Amino acid sequence: MMSDQRPAAPGQGYSGAVQALHWIGAFVIIATWGLGMSMDFFPRGPARSSAMGLHSTLGLLVFSLAVLRILWRAATRDPAPDGPAWMVPLAHAGHVTLYALTVAMPLVGLLARWSRSGTATLIGGLAIPTPFALPKTDFWALAHTTLAYALAALVVVHVAAALIHHLVLRDGILRRMIPVLPR
Repeated sequence: MMSDQRPAAPGQGYSGAVQALHWIGAFVIIATWGLGMSMDFFPRGPARSSAMGLHSTLGLLVFSLAVLRILWRAATRDPAPDGPAWMVPLAHAGHVTLYALTVAMPLVGLLARWSRSGTATLIGGLAIPTPFALPKTDFWALAHTTLAYALAALVVVHVAAALIHHLVLRDGILRRMIPVLPR
């Protein structure tokens, strides 16, 4: 059963579960992005295959955490928006875009692997074969890389906005996700 969808009171923080999803997701996204950007440094062969398997596994984890967070958000109340009125729709658009990218990028990455080799292999050698015919093309790999750069840019904006709230506006927004911060 869905809970009341009204936001929680202003100034209220996120639950410990949401904070954990946020910080685990942030760490996994950064690790996945870094590994993906360094893939060309791995020599072709077993080392690159292992790195790609880890990257694919982390991408699946990014996707799973994003879907879990979206479902959690749909079933619970987030804190009410705070800050200047003009910032509220920007923050909402930023969060929606973050969710969309963290769902789309792993799916497009999966399409990229399938279009290149017909299989996406995770760590441990678990193979996910393509469920449908897909032509060999670089389109999906290019789209995946483009989404990766878009996500990186949006993460930088997200972090900058959080720091502006904390250091300039001093409105307590960042303490919702890091409650141990001093006032």
